Amino acid sequence: MTSVHVKAPRHIRLPANRAGRDFLLGDVHGEYDAFVKEMVRVKFDPAVDRVISVGDLVDRGPNSYDCMALLHKPWFFATRGNHETMLLDAQFDGAMAMWMANGGEWFLKLSEAQKEECTQLAQQMPIAITLELKDGRTIGVCHAEWPGEDWGYVDESVFDLYQVQAMMWGRKVLTKGKAQQDRTATLTVHGHTPIDAPRKLGSALFIDTGCVYGGTLTLVSVDQALAIPPEVKPSIFNRLRGFRNRS
Repeated sequence: MTSVHVKAPRHIRLPANRAGRDFLLGDVHGEYDAFVKEMVRVKFDPAVDRVISVGDLVDRGPNSYDCMALLHKPWFFATRGNHETMLLDAQFDGAMAMWMANGGEWFLKLSEAQKEECTQLAQQMPIAITLELKDGRTIGVCHAEWPGEDWGYVDESVFDLYQVQAMMWGRKVLTKGKAQQDRTATLTVHGHTPIDAPRKLGSALFIDTGCVYGGTLTLVSVDQALAIPPEVKPSIFNRLRGFRNRS
């Protein structure tokens, strides 16, 4: 397969959804059936509702291709996770062995057309999404964590290699358990690190609840996400609670 680089925005802004609801989605990792089940549970209406995913749609689970194909849907948006990054690194930088060791074998079973489709879809995934709310506030979404203190600078951050590395792979916020207080975004939302239940550390919300490891898949409305109470002075136990050091 010969792929070409596709240029796409590293940061996109979604206008407020005034007709329906917005949902935030944790790491799916190929668990397409679990996603469909959650959509049924919340009575998702594709005519007016939207899903904003933190990324890592692929690898480890049984239906990675179907999960990537969600990106064709006009109501589905996702930031690029480290697993989509590994997909791209394997195609363009020869880093195939690392990806295969982290669940990328599904890709080898695809047709050449499907491989090209998934590669182009991964390239089109932004590193960050800003979600505007009806009341003028904003929510920032990126895969692993937000290393800054002001989401207002995200346009610059997505071109900074150090910041992008943290946005794709970082675990410092969760492991340190320090409450974040972003100066611009009401909430920043992330996945990447599997935990037992959604955790809010100040303005940072983590929603990878380990679906592919036997946990649950988190699909939460924006209103519900905003209503989750932040942890108060997390203890050492709480900082490590449910933490699984997986990529």
